[in-house]
Amino acid sequence: MIFDRPLSAEERRASVRRLALYNLVNGGSYVCVGETVMVLVAVRLGCPDAVTAAIGTMLYVGFSMLPLGRLAAARWGAAKAAGGFWALRNAFAMLVVAAALWGPRHPVLTAATVLAGAFGFYGSRAAGVVLHGPIVGDATTEAERGAVLGRLGALFYAGMCTGLVGVLWALRASDSFAALAGVVAVGSALGLWASWFLSRVHETSALREGARKPVLADLHEIAANRAFKRHVMACCCLNLAAMLVQPASVIVLKRGYGATDLQAMLFAASSSVASCLGSWLNGPLARRFGPRREMIASYLGMLATALFWIVLPDASAAAPGAGMAALWVAGFFLLGSARIVMDNAIGHYSISVVEPRLRVSASTVLFTAMGALSGLVGLSLASVLMAVASAGGATDAPGPAALAAYRTYFAMLLVLLSPLVVFVWRVIPLPEEVRLRLGHHHGQH
Repeated sequence: MIFDRPLSAEERRASVRRLALYNLVNGGSYVCVGETVMVLVAVRLGCPDAVTAAIGTMLYVGFSMLPLGRLAAARWGAAKAAGGFWALRNAFAMLVVAAALWGPRHPVLTAATVLAGAFGFYGSRAAGVVLHGPIVGDATTEAERGAVLGRLGALFYAGMCTGLVGVLWALRASDSFAALAGVVAVGSALGLWASWFLSRVHETSALREGARKPVLADLHEIAANRAFKRHVMACCCLNLAAMLVQPASVIVLKRGYGATDLQAMLFAASSSVASCLGSWLNGPLARRFGPRREMIASYLGMLATALFWIVLPDASAAAPGAGMAALWVAGFFLLGSARIVMDNAIGHYSISVVEPRLRVSASTVLFTAMGALSGLVGLSLASVLMAVASAGGATDAPGPAALAAYRTYFAMLLVLLSPLVVFVWRVIPLPEEVRLRLGHHHGQH
């Protein structure tokens, strides 16, 4: 419901409850339809490495659909618009699986359908997620925002962990494409249910009115905000690192070490566990360190994940030793920790660095910039670097040759991404972060 006044404490609590249910159910949905499953589907359909690596970049290329979210919010309000796009997102998830209808005799058409489904999936997500920050901002006060974001994120990953049990059971029962297709179908149904909770969140009319205003009317004020401009650049670097490291981590496990779909999902589950724990800890972390230092830590975590895959020894997923299995779990745990700290810190900083009336416009600018810079650059880099590293087909079969190619890919990533840490470092601390630092400094004396 849309109110022409600030939300009351009870209305804010009701909104947070509905957001909590949305995040919990959506977590169960995402584990069935998200990036890891899309990569597994693409591998099953015989898509080349360049295509599977490009799936991760579609998260940001899909930001080209951001204006649709703003237009819909201006007409129906932020919550209903976000819920509608979340429902549409799940329809596109089924398109990825439908690529199997073309069969092995049409590899180009199969790959094109997979990428079209991934683009629609992430594009619909982008049109909805651009409104998520302003919705949370309406439902929380400044003092509770970090803790609420952490709880919502934890519920999302708790839903993922719960859904993962079902996914692992399905893949254990049948190592087939049909099992993967069934997983996606269940995830899409859960996603439709989650969208209903999201569409019922309370909001103020300020969000709808802000969406109705031309973006150009706010751009001058947003452009004058030096802290926000540095934040945008840092977010582009953070998301570029995530999109180049995360999908490739699943690919190297699958095509480098020869893991089955079940093994890939099982080891990737440690990322979900890490993200769940990290979200529960976000409140204390945000109060202790602030979002700027969280962003720096998450970027370094992404670089450490790339280094991890470079130094990891050769092995076979057919019969991995206990030590090797533990290392794989540790690698994905590191990746999940870095990703959730990044997401929570970006959301926290984005909501706090601009005035409430500018949140929809600022969110649009931020996600558009990440889509244009991170998405397009990431799409090009992922495809080119993976093609160069593959060296003319060296990744056709799991083993030492494939692992050497993927180590080359991650080594090139480290060389390219390491200098970009300076842009994350230059993020200006929020006023509360300065107070935290001064308080800690005086406490030491």
